[in-house]
Amino acid sequence: MKQIHIIICGVLSIALTVSAQMDTMNYCYNGSFIAETGHLDGWNLDYDWTGLSIQQGNHLNASYLPEFKGKKNVMRMKVPHGYESKIECKLIPYHKGERYKCTFDIYIDMETIGSYETRALFNGYRFKPGIRPYDDPKLQDLRRIFKTNLVPMKSIARWRRMTIDFPTKPKVSKTAYAHLKKIRYLSLFIFVPGGTYPKDGNFYLANVNITKLPREVTVKK
Repeated sequence: MKQIHIIICGVLSIALTVSAQMDTMNYCYNGSFIAETGHLDGWNLDYDWTGLSIQQGNHLNASYLPEFKGKKNVMRMKVPHGYESKIECKLIPYHKGERYKCTFDIYIDMETIGSYETRALFNGYRFKPGIRPYDDPKLQDLRRIFKTNLVPMKSIARWRRMTIDFPTKPKVSKTAYAHLKKIRYLSLFIFVPGGTYPKDGNFYLANVNITKLPREVTVKK
C-alpha cells in the first residue's frame, strides 16, 4: 500500500511540474481588441514609411466592429482592389530558443484569382545595421531575418480557427538556428499581396492568442 502511495505521489508530482511549465499568458497585446487605450491599440497598421504606393494609407483600411457573424470584438481589414493590406501585432521581445503558438479566428470575404489570397506567418526581426537597440522599436528600424512557412487562407463563408507555430517545427537546421539566435523581436503578420481581384474584399480577425510553448527549439542532428 505504501509503494502504491509513493507511485501516485510521483505521478502527481510529475503532472504538477509539467503544469507549472505551461505558460498560458497571451503574449499578443490587445489580441481581443478591447484595450482601454483603443480597440486597435498596439497593432502595427501604418506602413506609409515603406514608400510603396500599394501600402499607403493602410491604417485607414482597419476598423473595429463590436460584433460580426457571431464573433464579438472584431478587427475588420478592407482590401481595396489591387491593394496590399497588412497588419502585425505589437512586437514581442524574443529570447533564443523560445517557441510560440498562435491561434486566431478569421473570416475572409474576398474573391481571389490564382495564388492571391490572405496569408499569415510569424516574422522574426533584429535591428538594422547602424541602429542602436532601444525598447519598443518601430518596424522601420528593424530587419526581418526569419519567417515561418506561409499559411494560405482562401475565402470561405464562415469563421475558422487557424494555428501557427514558431518555428513551424520544434527541430530546425543549424542554419535556421543561427538565425533564430539573432532575433530580437517577433510578430504575427497577416496580409493580402497586391494583385488583381474581381472586386474589393475584407478579412475579419478575432481572438488572437499567442502563448509560449514549454520546450525550446532544438537543432536537427
